[in-house]
Amino acid sequence: MLMLMGRSDTATNEAMHFAHSMLEGSATAFYEVDEGYNLRRFLLSRIPEPFHLQYLDGMSAFDPQHPRHAGHLSVARLSKTMAGQQAGETALYRSFIGQCGIVDMLDFFFRCDDQIVAGISVVWDRKARIPEGAVTIAEKMHQYLQFNLVGRAAASEDGQRYGLTSREMDVVRLLCCGRTNREIGECLKIGQATVKTHLIHIFQKLGVETRSAVVALMARPN
Repeated sequence: MLMLMGRSDTATNEAMHFAHSMLEGSATAFYEVDEGYNLRRFLLSRIPEPFHLQYLDGMSAFDPQHPRHAGHLSVARLSKTMAGQQAGETALYRSFIGQCGIVDMLDFFFRCDDQIVAGISVVWDRKARIPEGAVTIAEKMHQYLQFNLVGRAAASEDGQRYGLTSREMDVVRLLCCGRTNREIGECLKIGQATVKTHLIHIFQKLGVETRSAVVALMARPN
């Protein structure tokens, strides 16, 4: 998919591990979404095989958090989604996940041009300890994941549009990954004073005043 050209398997694995560890999940899955909202190119980590096979074999049609139902959501937790629907509408899917040993799930949705192009599912089984405020935690993580999975290619285009140099784009990418000035300097083998100078130029060219504003601008859907 053209919009995912910036994504590598390394970036995907790192994003999955980050989501898994921050949300204390039992399993995670990455998937791409085509223009017809079909899921493809799965990358699975500890997902129960019966769940995945039955999901592909037709149970996806009953998934209330399938991307076709996501609207403009960035994250959704299955237990809350099902709580807002009639019991009869969710009974089959609730039974299905229960038989596979799944207690709850949370989905991240990533967009380009307002179209969902990818997602990550975090699964909790009966042995998991679901963090308090899991949705709030996930919402705070979403921007970082969006950039690393979808936004890198767009960020490169934005860099050219705003006149950022290749070195300034290196700084932007590391900044968007949450690196400090010291860490950016170590990665690029430059001094912290040079990093600060690059940041001043980046802020001026992008017309922003804070690091978070740089991340928000680069992570936004095209």
